[in-house]
Amino acid sequence: MTATATATTAEELRAQAAAEDAKAQRSYEDCDTDGFVSQWAHGVVAQELRLQASIEEAGGKALFPALFDTAGRLVPAKLMSGQWGVYFALLDERGRITGTWFTPSKAQDAKRARANDARKGYYVGYVMAPAQAEIRGTSTVSCAAYAVRTDGGYSPEAEVVDNGQHDQYTWELGRWYAVQGGLI
Repeated sequence: MTATATATTAEELRAQAAAEDAKAQRSYEDCDTDGFVSQWAHGVVAQELRLQASIEEAGGKALFPALFDTAGRLVPAKLMSGQWGVYFALLDERGRITGTWFTPSKAQDAKRARANDARKGYYVGYVMAPAQAEIRGTSTVSCAAYAVRTDGGYSPEAEVVDNGQHDQYTWELGRWYAVQGGLI
């Protein structure tokens, strides 16, 4: 975590988040909108603390997209983001980037996107992996709390939640394609 969290349990983290919310409210009452920067900062820190509490409740893990082959096996790959969107960098046996990339289909139709990816030999699914909450963003106005993998972006021990071996498009299964296709 990037905040100054001293708590170790989800309950303590939520109490710290409530304290940050109270500081933001107190700032608003004392300064109206003149204290907008501190009010915003307290809010973002509270968001980070609440996310960390959720991660702690999930055993120190969070849900992340992962790459699977069409047989449903986890592929050594790390999700990355670049100038043209998200992509997976394939990894060698030592965990180093090989220079081979996979960009998930951007088709608006969920079934078509999944079929396009399958033609390339992959599905995007989800794993539960070790995580921590961090504040990230490209500028102060886009900062938010995000779950960040603490295993370097790939682990063969990650708990598989959805390996793409189905034709469902719900919040539980097929989420990547359902979200990309606007179904959920």
